[in-house]
Amino acid sequence: MPKAEKLEVRSFATKLLHWLVALTIIAQLGLSLVMQSPGRNRPGDSLFEIHEKVGIAATILLISFWLWSIARSGETRLVAFFPWLSLSQFRLVATDARRIFAPLGKGRNERPFASAVHGLGLIIATSMALSGLLGYFVAPAKPLLEVHETIAPLMWAYLVGHVAISFIHELRGERIIGPMLSIFAKK
Repeated sequence: MPKAEKLEVRSFATKLLHWLVALTIIAQLGLSLVMQSPGRNRPGDSLFEIHEKVGIAATILLISFWLWSIARSGETRLVAFFPWLSLSQFRLVATDARRIFAPLGKGRNERPFASAVHGLGLIIATSMALSGLLGYFVAPAKPLLEVHETIAPLMWAYLVGHVAISFIHELRGERIIGPMLSIFAKK
């Protein structure tokens, strides 16, 4: 088993936003399995109303996460979430993807591939939140609800994959779950 590597310590704000976004996404996906959406001649049920409220909260949290990702310093830069916008960033991701199961190099505490995957998750979650919010509350944007429903399986896949990969990292000795769970640990 590889020796535990020192990964970048996240700030309280990053950890808190990560967990609040994660909890709202888990709640939304869980509610979507049991709620009754509005139909042509019937309103949505009470679980759908909860889904609406949690969706508004998720949107606010995601916007907060975007703003925090732009403003923060000393942590993963926003550009690392979207490497396809920069050839040098994309090369880092491609190199890291080829050595995905290799230990981090000396002096490195970031995985460019992981940051790019987090960026995809942020895009999926934001697309879900905005398409749901606009599709439901802005009448001309109602067709966005189809986009909302189409993206949902991607959100499920991302959530399951994100958790599974976290456990794989733990099994490999890269302690990432403990530090993310301890949101009050000092940076």
